[in-house]
Amino acid sequence: MAIVVKFEVTGMEATQYDSIMSELESIGQSAPDGRKYHFSYGDKTRLQVIDVFESPAKLEAFGAKLMPILQKHGVQAKPEVLGETHNIVVGR
Repeated sequence: MAIVVKFEVTGMEATQYDSIMSELESIGQSAPDGRKYHFSYGDKTRLQVIDVFESPAKLEAFGAKLMPILQKHGVQAKPEVLGETHNIVVGR
């Protein structure tokens, strides 16, 4: 079963998020192996993130690439696994 991960993010504005996503794309990690869904949400001055990963191992592998990029941009993010998915319904 996939896992739902909420990142407790500190210090990420929309411009930082966009820069981080561009940098992830440049290293081939904008859609990392094992990530099914990615959501950024909230006020543009303090965005938060929720991801759905195939497994904790896939999350950990991505985290090793993500965390140095976040640090470079002055963003802190602590992942919290909320639990396994029971069901995923994809919209049309």
